[in-house]
Order: sequence, then C-alpha cells, then structure tokens
Amino acid sequence: MAVSSVIFICCFLLALASASQLRNDPENPFVAYGNGTVFDISKVFTYPVSFKEARGYTYWWDPRNVSCGSQRMVAPVCQKADQYYECGTASPVWLLQQYNPFKFVIQYPGGQWWRITMITFLEDATIDPPQISFVSEDPYLQYNFLVKGKCVGQPFGCGSDSEREIPEGPLRFLRLHQANSSKAAP
Repeated sequence: MAVSSVIFICCFLLALASASQLRNDPENPFVAYGNGTVFDISKVFTYPVSFKEARGYTYWWDPRNVSCGSQRMVAPVCQKADQYYECGTASPVWLLQQYNPFKFVIQYPGGQWWRITMITFLEDATIDPPQISFVSEDPYLQYNFLVKGKCVGQPFGCGSDSEREIPEGPLRFLRLHQANSSKAAP
C-alpha cells in the first residue's frame, strides 16, 4: 500500500472521530443531549423558517415538520424548486463537532429521492440575532445550511464563558483552561 493511501485512510478515520453524536429527545424535536448538556434550538428562530437561495429555490424548515405542498407530504425541511421536495425526515442525527466556539450539526437524512439536509450551527458572539444561509448543494441532493449567531442553541446559554452558568466538570475545565491560555499568549 502506498504511503499516500495510508495517510489518506488515517486522515479519513481522524475526520470520522472528530464528532460526537448527541441523543435526540424523543418528545421534543428541538432538543438533543450529550455529555451531560442540553442543546435546545427552540428559541433560535420563530418556526417555520422560510428563505430563498440564489437559484430561486425556496426552503422551509421546522423540526416539528412542515407541509411540502400537500397534507400527505410533510418533513422537517421542504424545498420548492420545479415542484415540492422533502429534503429529510423527522429522524435527525445531531453531531457535536467542537466546543469552543460551539459547533454542531443536525442531519436530516432520508428525504425524497435520497435528499439530505445538513444544518450547521456555529456560535459567533458578533452576530445577534442568528442568521441562516444556504451554503451549497454539494454533493448533489445534499442541502447545506449554516446558522451563525450568539445564541444558536448551545448549552449553558449565550455570551462569554464568564456570563454562562457552566456546571463543574470536564467541560468547564476545558473552556476555562482555553480562555486562560488565550489570555496568556503574547
């Protein structure tokens, strides 16, 4: 096996290991749990969220489901292009990708004709209220959106670490250690 193949496989496995799956709340589609924390997107937007992207397609997103042109076709994410399409099912996968700043993804797989929607949430203290934008349809039939803002459903509320109520434990140690390390750097 060539060295470049081994390096590629190692990088691929490392990329797979860089996210933690969160547990969906079976009663509340706005909530997921992980590492003793709660991720709650219920107050990020007024749902359903509706927006248009550059190609003129319109999308609707609501974790509780939206109608995709008829009562028989409902999904958390719907697209209106040449017709209505379900862009994912009500069985999302939540993934925590990083802690500082918080970044997590909700994947809505199993849409009509293999469609999948990936909504990435990125904590950014400079953006308030949060904004959602269409990033790309890449690869084909995968719809990628980005939600950026001060309050994007991250655990312990919004704002700087000094403003948050971070409980004792490994996450508090990690966040405070990172904050102190960045202050000490020249």
